[in-house]
Amino acid sequence: MQDDKEKKDDELFEGLPDEEVVDQPDDAAAEESAADDALFLDLPDDTVTDDGDKAADSSGDDDEFDLDALANDPDMDLLDAIDVQISAEDQAEIERRSRLQWFTLHANTGHENKVKRNIEMAIKSNPDSAHYFGEVLVPVQEVTEMKNGKRVTTKRKFLPGYILVEMEMTKDSQHFINSIPGVTGFIGGTPQRPQPVPKEEVNRILGHIKEPGGDKETLEIPYVVGDSVQVMDGPFSDWVGIINEINHEKGKLKVMISIFGKETPVELDFLQVKQV
Repeated sequence: MQDDKEKKDDELFEGLPDEEVVDQPDDAAAEESAADDALFLDLPDDTVTDDGDKAADSSGDDDEFDLDALANDPDMDLLDAIDVQISAEDQAEIERRSRLQWFTLHANTGHENKVKRNIEMAIKSNPDSAHYFGEVLVPVQEVTEMKNGKRVTTKRKFLPGYILVEMEMTKDSQHFINSIPGVTGFIGGTPQRPQPVPKEEVNRILGHIKEPGGDKETLEIPYVVGDSVQVMDGPFSDWVGIINEINHEKGKLKVMISIFGKETPVELDFLQVKQV
């Protein structure tokens, strides 16, 4: 039986060519090996690091600054966490500015700008006291109002009788300010210990001064609801009506005009009317 099976297997593969094993030349083998190496040329070599080496590496990391931890540390000054080269003069100015706070002074109404100049001249003429002070401001804002039928923008004090001064409060600096002509005293706190203006209030006031009105225009309206006005421009020119509503933000009036015996609301600009 075994002989018959072997005979059938021989018949199945009869006529097939025998596989030949060809020895490659040494040069061809070298080229093939170089090509294989090129495929992995850019890959990093695997390194096996034992636990001891890992422990050494991790211990070395402890010596480096953790910037995230420093940034979240409330007691760490940002300048201490970053290597910034600051001159001694600049550093002294930063420290001086950090001691300044805003205080409110009361001055004679109508003479705020004159008192402001008196303060600035006094500071300039006393170099020994100058380090106590920063800015001196009279709170003003731009206001748009109607004059002779025209829209005019002017600067107006929105805190009449008050002056803001940035200073370091000490007995000497307090006495220095109180001795300036036109200053009647500090606002807030006690005469012996004036209270600085809260930061939120300072930001609100400075916003009016340095960015007047922001995105909105402040309008000074010479009319009130119930006033009788005459239309000077547009399809209702010369008609007389009564102001029913005032939109300060848009600068518009809603005037009730009698049309065919019926009171009809008409929206008009300030420039289109005059008071009767």
